[in-house]
Amino acid sequence: MYVTLSFKFNTREEVERFLVFIQKHVKTTYIVNTRLTHVYVQLEGEGEELEDAVALVKRLAGLARGGRGVVQVPLLVLFRDAELTRPIPPDVVADALRFKGFFAEVQGDVLETELSYEEVLEAAEALSKMYEEAEKHPLTPQAKRVVVAYAFARGISIEAAVEELIKAGVLNRGAVLSLRHPPQKTRVLLLENLKNLR
Repeated sequence: MYVTLSFKFNTREEVERFLVFIQKHVKTTYIVNTRLTHVYVQLEGEGEELEDAVALVKRLAGLARGGRGVVQVPLLVLFRDAELTRPIPPDVVADALRFKGFFAEVQGDVLETELSYEEVLEAAEALSKMYEEAEKHPLTPQAKRVVVAYAFARGISIEAAVEELIKAGVLNRGAVLSLRHPPQKTRVLLLENLKNLR
């Protein structure tokens, strides 16, 4: 079965970016035809495989356009493209961006944000390095997520973030540092504290 999709881009750079995304991320058989800023993509496959490929190509077109407003970044694409030193949970990326004052939310297999794909990619790579650093500290998994996102948002080291969060009453001190409140309540408290610091 075949499906043909047609996309109109604003610039030749967007077209080239889209073609790179397709080459990197589309695993089904496809044919691409370009005419100036128009791109035609014919996908071949069966059933769910074809539906998934169509959805992915549409999301990649949105990423290539960049545009204004909310950008939907497929997590699979983000984590394939990012040079990660350590795997990071998607919600850490969203929390870190939210703590910095940007809209970011994980919806299923997509990160919705107001930032460009490149900015999200840079953030994911930086967070991965910070996650690796956080592994040297005795933190519970939930505490590690919060500490990394907080440190990223504040632009401070993991050690400094741990100290600030202990002083703020967010972390419990002990052999292993843990969250004093449930994760969702902790996020709300940190968002309020970070707004006050701006």
